[in-house]
Amino acid sequence: MNIKEEKIKLILQLLRQIKYDQTFQKLQEQSQIQLDPQNLELITQSIRNQDIVQLEQLLNQYVDEQTKQKCILKVLEQKYIKLLKLHNIQEAIQLLRNQITIYCSDEEIKHQYASMIYLPELKVKQEQELIDEIIQLCYKQIGLIEPNRLVTLIQQQQANQVLDCQFHVKLEQNYNIFKEHTCNPQLNIIKRKKNILFCVFSINGQYKALVHGLQIYLYQYDNTKNEYLQNPKKISTGHISAITSIIFSPCSKYIGTSSQDFTAFVYNIQTEKKYRIEGHNTVVQSLNFVLCDQSKKKQKNEYDIYTISIDGWLYEWNENERKGGLKIEEKLLKLHTHQQKELMLLTSQNKISLYQLYTKQQISQTSSSNNNQNSVVDKNFNFVLVCICDTISQLYLYAIPELQLIKVFQTTSSLNPLTSQYDIGWLNCNLIAAGTNKGDLLIWHIQKSSRPIESYQISDNAKELSCVKFHPTKNQLWVYSPKDSRKQPSQQQQTTEDLRAQLLQSRNQYQRQSGGMQQILTLLQIIARQDQNNSIRQSMQQEDKESSDEDM
Repeated sequence: MNIKEEKIKLILQLLRQIKYDQTFQKLQEQSQIQLDPQNLELITQSIRNQDIVQLEQLLNQYVDEQTKQKCILKVLEQKYIKLLKLHNIQEAIQLLRNQITIYCSDEEIKHQYASMIYLPELKVKQEQELIDEIIQLCYKQIGLIEPNRLVTLIQQQQANQVLDCQFHVKLEQNYNIFKEHTCNPQLNIIKRKKNILFCVFSINGQYKALVHGLQIYLYQYDNTKNEYLQNPKKISTGHISAITSIIFSPCSKYIGTSSQDFTAFVYNIQTEKKYRIEGHNTVVQSLNFVLCDQSKKKQKNEYDIYTISIDGWLYEWNENERKGGLKIEEKLLKLHTHQQKELMLLTSQNKISLYQLYTKQQISQTSSSNNNQNSVVDKNFNFVLVCICDTISQLYLYAIPELQLIKVFQTTSSLNPLTSQYDIGWLNCNLIAAGTNKGDLLIWHIQKSSRPIESYQISDNAKELSCVKFHPTKNQLWVYSPKDSRKQPSQQQQTTEDLRAQLLQSRNQYQRQSGGMQQILTLLQIIARQDQNNSIRQSMQQEDKESSDEDM
């Protein structure tokens, strides 16, 4: 069989399979190539007539003894079942004794056929179904093309396309042969040089918020230009120490931050109303917006605010009024919630815990090493990705709600460890992106490999990336790298004077409060943190004079 004949037979086979009978006949006539050889027609006819003698004579010419017995046994089996369905028990037993047992390879098969007499439901196969099963057993020996050969080849090609597509959205077991591979093969990586602490997007993608020092820079999306406006709204948080987290509410109406100054801050984007949450005695690590429990009386705000502090306390607020508190465990890191599933996940330095959102009842918990650095959940709240730094830093993927370890994602080299800046894709939930301490960006595919599928050099000066964030509605990954700071004496002097004024205000505030060792220690901690924020403030003032969000 030459290549042309083989190709035409593949097409003919598919046409007959999908029941394009007229096209099938026309192609056979024009090409003068018959899909089925003459011996197949004789074999098919003997199966339809249940002529065991003729079928055996034909099969003796082409197939081996074992294959012949299997083929004949299938025909006799259907004849046997028909007799049982018609309640011709005596005739069925005669068929079993005189013919079926001859072709059975062992006693167990004979026993199976004998027990069929007592089975209440027996199914008679369609004639074409029986023919297909027999041809499947002997197609190679009688010179036929493998059944569904063209479909198999197309599916293999589609599977290879998926394997070659680094950023494929969804892996499937069976691929529709009439559906092309439409996955976007590229991930749009948007690089920015800016000294920021955090970058977050609202769920609908209409807002982007950057944290510079102690301020929020809020960018609104311009649908006419398909980009974020260049002039952001500057929001003063009122924090006097470093911001530890930032998040949008599910409705994109509010934005909140937590801080090392033991407070949290909430801002209404529409009304510009803002309020401060005070009550923790240590650093507030994270906060989240939770819809108020409808079974309770009406609250001031439609959202409750959940905050966690490093000393292990979870507080529940409505605006700045504390509603309750729960001691969880020491060294809490992150708080994640999912409104529809009514779940709350907490990560600490050595544990991951899942709770019911409103009752706070623990559902599951798992312990890890004592070096959890950060945690991120996917859009559907099916996975939590934890950065654990032991001998080397790795990303551990756990399933929710069982909190079972699924996979460990590794870096390219132990000399280039991961940082706590990483994220899980929203539009494509299979992607993971993380930065290294040398300014590299690594990309993993959850369903493909524990090793990175792609690596990019982002930072020119080999400094660790400031932020890595997937866009919620676009095939984009936003990556921020540090900008070289240019300090000027006048800016340094002005920043120092601002810090002194804040410290004096804080000192007077603590003097008005009741004395005690805790207040003194707190004041000393705040003073020490001002030096750490000094360089960030200087860089922020310089950047405000330049473009707010420029390209590299």
